[in-house]
Amino acid sequence: MAAKGDITLTDGASTPVNRVYKATQSLVAGVLAWVDRTQSIALAQNRLTLVQRAASKQARSNKLSWKLECPIIEQTAAFGPYSLAYTNIGNLELVFHERATLQERKDMLFQIRDLINEAITTNMVVDLDFIY
Repeated sequence: MAAKGDITLTDGASTPVNRVYKATQSLVAGVLAWVDRTQSIALAQNRLTLVQRAASKQARSNKLSWKLECPIIEQTAAFGPYSLAYTNIGNLELVFHERATLQERKDMLFQIRDLINEAITTNMVVDLDFIY
């Protein structure tokens, strides 16, 4: 079983920067949480959360859901307070039936990684292109 520790993710800047997400206490039971404390203002700190569910009698599948929230703040006056302008959100959810083999789970993981790195996904995110 993996222990909850820091997670390092690289951003998409022209000179990429590693963002270290520090493990933190979640305010919601059953949710693991991390925070990127690069920003000194708490409102502007990126958050990463994970919800895990093990297979049971009621739900015959294992599930993990990642959520990355990147808030963008704006200063409302020259020396005034900051406010939340908007939040960019990314979700990744994987669901595996309890009978899924190790190889099936690995196949899904590697294909999802490839999908995220696929040129069509990059164009959709970077250039806001649509598939038609």
